[in-house]
Amino acid sequence: MVAALSFLTVGGWTSSAEAQEGMRDFDIPAQDARRALVQLCVSAGCELAFVAPADELRLSRPVRGRMSWRAAVRQMLEGTGLRHRFIGARGVRIWTEAPAPPEPAPLPAAELESITVVGRWSEQIEESLRRKQAADVISDSASSTRIGELPAANLAEALQRVPGVAIEREVGEGQFVSVRGLGPLFQSVTLNGAPVAFNENIRNSTQSGRQFRFRALSADLLAGAQLTKSATPDLIEGGIGSNIDIETIGGLDGDPFVSVRGGVAVEARTRRPETDISVAGRLVSGDGDWGLVGGMSQEGRSVLYDRFQVGRYTAVRIDGEDVMAPNDVRTTVEHEDRLRRSVFLGGEWRASPSVRLRFDGLVSTFDNTIREDRIAYGLGGLLEAADATAFIQDGVVTAASVQAGTIDNNTEFSEQAHLNVVASGVATVTVGEWTLKPRISLSRARSRLDTPLERISFRATTPPAYGFDVRDAASDRQAALLETDLDLTDASAFAFKRLGVRAIESVDDDLTALVDVRRPVDVPLGVMDLVDVRFGGQISDRSRDYQRRDREASLRTGAEVTSAFLVARVHDGVFNELIRRHSGRWAAADFDLFQDAFLILGESDTLSVDPDALVPTGADLQNSYAVGERVGAVYGRADFEGQAAGTPFFGNLGLRLVTTRTEVNGAFLNAGQNGGAAIRPVSHAGSDTALLPSLNIALDVDEGRRLRLAASRTMTRPSLADLRLATVPASSLVSNIYERGQAEIDAPSPGSIFTGVGGNPDLSPYMSTNLDASFEWSFPQGALSVAIFHKAIDDFIGLVEAPEVLVFETRAGPLVRAEVLMSRPANLGRATSRGLEIGLHRRLSSGFGLWASGTFTDGDGPGGRSLAGVSRLAYSINPFFERGPLAVGLSWSWRSAFRSEADMQGGGVSDFTVGAAGYLDVQASFEIGSGGVLVIAASNLTDTTDLAYEHDTRRLLQLGRVGPSVTASLRWAL
Repeated sequence: MVAALSFLTVGGWTSSAEAQEGMRDFDIPAQDARRALVQLCVSAGCELAFVAPADELRLSRPVRGRMSWRAAVRQMLEGTGLRHRFIGARGVRIWTEAPAPPEPAPLPAAELESITVVGRWSEQIEESLRRKQAADVISDSASSTRIGELPAANLAEALQRVPGVAIEREVGEGQFVSVRGLGPLFQSVTLNGAPVAFNENIRNSTQSGRQFRFRALSADLLAGAQLTKSATPDLIEGGIGSNIDIETIGGLDGDPFVSVRGGVAVEARTRRPETDISVAGRLVSGDGDWGLVGGMSQEGRSVLYDRFQVGRYTAVRIDGEDVMAPNDVRTTVEHEDRLRRSVFLGGEWRASPSVRLRFDGLVSTFDNTIREDRIAYGLGGLLEAADATAFIQDGVVTAASVQAGTIDNNTEFSEQAHLNVVASGVATVTVGEWTLKPRISLSRARSRLDTPLERISFRATTPPAYGFDVRDAASDRQAALLETDLDLTDASAFAFKRLGVRAIESVDDDLTALVDVRRPVDVPLGVMDLVDVRFGGQISDRSRDYQRRDREASLRTGAEVTSAFLVARVHDGVFNELIRRHSGRWAAADFDLFQDAFLILGESDTLSVDPDALVPTGADLQNSYAVGERVGAVYGRADFEGQAAGTPFFGNLGLRLVTTRTEVNGAFLNAGQNGGAAIRPVSHAGSDTALLPSLNIALDVDEGRRLRLAASRTMTRPSLADLRLATVPASSLVSNIYERGQAEIDAPSPGSIFTGVGGNPDLSPYMSTNLDASFEWSFPQGALSVAIFHKAIDDFIGLVEAPEVLVFETRAGPLVRAEVLMSRPANLGRATSRGLEIGLHRRLSSGFGLWASGTFTDGDGPGGRSLAGVSRLAYSINPFFERGPLAVGLSWSWRSAFRSEADMQGGGVSDFTVGAAGYLDVQASFEIGSGGVLVIAASNLTDTTDLAYEHDTRRLLQLGRVGPSVTASLRWAL
């Protein structure tokens, strides 16, 4: 029978001031935990209750440096299997975790090998659970106990396994993160507590505002991420959904190490191997006073993505009935080469017992070369012809044939370059009972087109016949038919139309100074004690400069576009999974020939040109903008703990005051007195102030069970793209009017749409009142958490359509006016988001385990419209097996349909909804000795077909397929 030892040490060797939770110097080596804890409490004057089996030896962790006694206890017990709870201002109770259930006795005739469980996935999960339990808010995390151990292409894909999180993919890779029923705009993203600038979407006309693009960062050099779901006043505001703090490793976070990884990644459809390499390490001084950490990584991918698309819907009249019909249908083959590089450098220095300095710097580049080859079949008004036939389903044309139509052969090419630079420095200074932590950070995100977006257009010389059928495409994830009688491989069947060039550069900067001051106190307040107070402030200067230039390229003198400029590139098998009957391969543009034959007349002898090398036209200035923000904030926070009706509790209460001043600059094109184009600069200055209170309280119902309650007021500022003073008509409309002038307005070309998007600098921020509750239950080898949330968001922003008369430039010179249906954002009213999230972790002694999470969300915006980025149901199921040197994990992630702001068609779609989809990933690792690990991972084993539609599945927008991928790598850690 195991005897229990319980002893109480009462500190009587220190003054009353020292008995409070002040900062002290500790130097306690690793030893038996009983002896170490007694030594700590004798030094700090705390009261200790320790309950453990008498014959059980637990080795503590060393504690060195200046810190509070509570921080010393946490550091000493981390990873020891001992649990603790602070009681009052000076007490702490220590006990051992419940032992694992005994394994069944072996059969008499069986001879069993011993089993050693090696922590891999389970280590990450259990570290996340420890952090969740220790947090003073409702939170979750994705933690990597070993550098580069996250089984994901980037951090977004690692976060999708966390309760309450769903991700949005772009061309097969995780891009945006949604949390608790709110889209990516509503997540505040920081790096080690410092704000980061946002890369902009330069792929097409659609912009993403404040949505952090996670695929710009490699997961290799990250320690993980902490998601805070209930607010505290010291958090940087901006995240109604959550605050996502991306974490890097520190110079003094652990022992010295060197980690090297080399591998190869192959996409199943391109079969082109790309290298995956990384190296990282930490150097720590012998006395433990300073440490340096750094690393670099490179990841390449070659991706093939084929799409069947509907180019928006337009109203037509067929047989006396007004119906909606596709403006065109198109097949697109996209080939994307990705290269992601990251360099990280960090350092920490204990300059003295009372001063600690830390520096972190991260540079990450994400380059992707994109080529899209497309065949577009004109519909719209062509369906009104007498010889056209159409099948109409619930007022929508879902199948049709055209006898004399138009076919466009288009190629788009661009080289995108995204740069992220983040540098921050923080000092921790202790003066008596006070701890002062100033921080300064600088962040830049630059997105540019190293090779501008070049759109090469051909059109069939004779009116071809064709037909399409998408009646069951949404349910089958496959179109039935898209065929033509035109020989698409015959280059002579097409005539050159135009070559458009779009140069874009977007630069975001963020300079932020933060300061946090805190002090432990001991103030009795009835059933509770005030144990810590803190206050601080923030000053931020943020800006975005977005420049766009659109040009029509001209042939060089003596050059001529011949049939040699089209070569057969696209093969029959590409659309086999998306379209049952299709016309197969086609002739596509030879990009290099066009580079040699064309220039930008009067401005550049080459098509590869930066925006600042071109003198902006009126349309360019109307498309470009600049936004500046200055943010000031102060806050106060009080931490408390106590006991009521025998139930211990702790929490925090605080208030944040934040003011924002915004300045937006742009231009508007109109006609001058002489009839020429006149550029009118426009600007707007605005400001707002908000009070953001918050309360978090946690009650320890009994051992292993904790109830958390939270209430807060939070805010999210409008998207930078929504604030812009910009007016952006559809690019096809601008090109057509430039070429044809007034004739395009009087008799629009097939496919021409009179729509556009713009901004509104007079927007108010989103303001949300939040109520949260969670129940956490920790049990032997597992944990269960259940949380409910309710968010009422005022001043919710949505798009409002209204006709505007715009001025257009023409190649011939005279300006023309046209009425365009413009979509601009406006504050529309209240939105709500409420839901339930569940997380489960269970690890069995056999080596099997399960990590699962699910989120149910019910919410709507003003007028009952669905919220962008919100799935009604999202879940992730991750079984794993770890035994001896082998570890295998599966991950199935699924989310229901959601409305996306990342419209892949370049804007103009009122409701771009992404259909429900699931993805299956697998990772296996095998330890080969001497610190080596062989890792094989495969993603999208289900070969999922993406679906998108407008409003409902009758109005199909897109079917897309990227295919599976496999990565194999060797890792060594010393």
